[in-house]
Amino acid sequence: MINVQNISKSYGDNRIITGVSFKLQAGEKVGLIGPNGAGKTTLLKIIMGMEEPDEGRVDKVKGLSLAYLSQKPLLLPQMTLRAFFESELEDVFALRKEISELEKQMSLLSASEGDQVLALLMERYDKVRQLFELKDGYTLENRLQRVVTGMGFRESDLARRLAEFSGGEKTRAQLAALLLKDPALLILDEPTNYLDVDTVEWLENYLRSWTGALLVVSHDRYFLNRVVNRILLLDKEELQSYRGNYEAYSRQKQIDEATVEKTYKKQQRIIRKEQAFIRTATADSRTKRQARSREKRLEKMMPAAALQKDTGMHLNFGFAGRSGRMVVAFEQVAKSFGVQEVFAEADFKISWGDRVALVGPNGAGKTTLLRIVTGEEVQSKGRVRVGPAVRTSYFDQEQEELDVESTPLDIIMTESATEMKEGEVRNYLGRYLFRGEEVFKKIGDLSGGEKSRLALAKVALSAGNFLILDEPTSHLDIRAVEELESTLVDYPGTLLLVSHDRYFISRLANSILEIRDGRVKLYKVGYQEYVEIKAAEKKEEMILPETAEGKAKLAKTSRRRQREKEKEHRQEELALRRERSNLEKKLLELEEEIASAEEKVSFWERELAAPGSYNDFAKAKEMTAEFHAARDRVKELYQEWEKLTGLLESHP
Repeated sequence: MINVQNISKSYGDNRIITGVSFKLQAGEKVGLIGPNGAGKTTLLKIIMGMEEPDEGRVDKVKGLSLAYLSQKPLLLPQMTLRAFFESELEDVFALRKEISELEKQMSLLSASEGDQVLALLMERYDKVRQLFELKDGYTLENRLQRVVTGMGFRESDLARRLAEFSGGEKTRAQLAALLLKDPALLILDEPTNYLDVDTVEWLENYLRSWTGALLVVSHDRYFLNRVVNRILLLDKEELQSYRGNYEAYSRQKQIDEATVEKTYKKQQRIIRKEQAFIRTATADSRTKRQARSREKRLEKMMPAAALQKDTGMHLNFGFAGRSGRMVVAFEQVAKSFGVQEVFAEADFKISWGDRVALVGPNGAGKTTLLRIVTGEEVQSKGRVRVGPAVRTSYFDQEQEELDVESTPLDIIMTESATEMKEGEVRNYLGRYLFRGEEVFKKIGDLSGGEKSRLALAKVALSAGNFLILDEPTSHLDIRAVEELESTLVDYPGTLLLVSHDRYFISRLANSILEIRDGRVKLYKVGYQEYVEIKAAEKKEEMILPETAEGKAKLAKTSRRRQREKEKEHRQEELALRRERSNLEKKLLELEEEIASAEEKVSFWERELAAPGSYNDFAKAKEMTAEFHAARDRVKELYQEWEKLTGLLESHP
């Protein structure tokens, strides 16, 4: 369908793409990945003819119908959503209108106008009908309804003007229009950015069964796994092709890197061995000939490439030590804004060490719930309890606290409370890919990815034990997301996160907190098991409860859920008793240690009070040091005792 041949592109002195070539076949579904700034969007624009390459060319099949979704929403016409879809499918709607007019003309045709006029009208009518059928015109309304619903719009949205839509809704409207056009080739730049999980899953299913070709830029690995059958990696100006989905690419890339590393190390061993022989060769003619021969062999040897070191982001979240068992509990909590209820009767508990993913449709109230947990919002009803010794670190997706006139250097210098010097701050920012003069860029001039990295750098400075992350993967490339994943896998505290990245959630979460239709429910399972539970629940809802089979199914489900709830309650009670027993045991041991430490203080007090204890200055100095150390130790132990007794008092 398209043949990209030896494309190169630069902006001034900045080389983006060098010698990129690939072909795209009919019906093929290809994912284009690479770090932010690698040139993925530039390559798409060159293919679309929106930018010219410095070198190379793009050949397309004659008459190829293709459609392109930009990463940023375009300026849309001032009309309703339905009118926008009709304008985008103008040719099909024009054919439908012509069919209607021809039918009207034929019905009004008088006998005096003759068979010849009727024959001409019938001939035209047949042609228009065939063309209308070829363009799937007869299923147009059904397709329109399917796509509109699947893309998260309601029937009432069709009558709304596009000017009233948010940026995310406008992007979804454009994507829906492209799907309705049904082109031979669909080119999408980050299509899942503004979609919630339900809509992304619908889009995946749609594209998997769709017969057209697809070229998509995406950081959503779950999406790439389910949709594409080839991966193109654009990195360091060059393009590499891998067969299969994202996981297949990941496995092959690991094998390739291991092979490169092995080949390089093997060659280096050979070179060191040969150089050692050449250096230690004796003066006789035989070893001299061998040394010269080996020198020539080394000169002719093609150097094997060393594996390029990863220059990605490197994170490390501060940890303030463990909290009590109960981290946060919602007890019949409700939240409303005026008459608009966000959710009601939220009743759940997050315990120490839980790793919870908060999921739900866009606009369901996920960020509002997080802000109630952090105390930035106040609930309308109910009670929110935060456990003892809980220290929260919060990543806000809006990043409202970042002053647009400040620089990354200013932000971190302020956040570190002058504990780090400028050089140390610059080194710290370098771990988050702010290098050189980039530390002086205004926050208002940073890209979405740069703002996300800066916000992560800011959060990582604060030591906490309850990490709350609201869409931390937005605007990050795959390499950065994988680094964040690895860091969070090793994070020893409690985790509560919101993310549309299902791959990210499936690696990290051991519980799913769902907010949907004003209700909040905690599933104490991983993401894959949660998906299976939701699928089973949906299947159960499809059985009519009025039927005998439906009633039996509902009763069985109710009994199973009750047993699960009772089992969960028993396990929680057992864990609480075990926790209390451990705390009491630690307290007893600590009190014994305090008694021993106080005895040591008393001993040194007696020694220092004894006559003649200061006759030997060196010995007196040593005894005084021992006394102070013993007294400081008692103080430390009492602080631990206070913390433990506080945990016991608050323990259920």
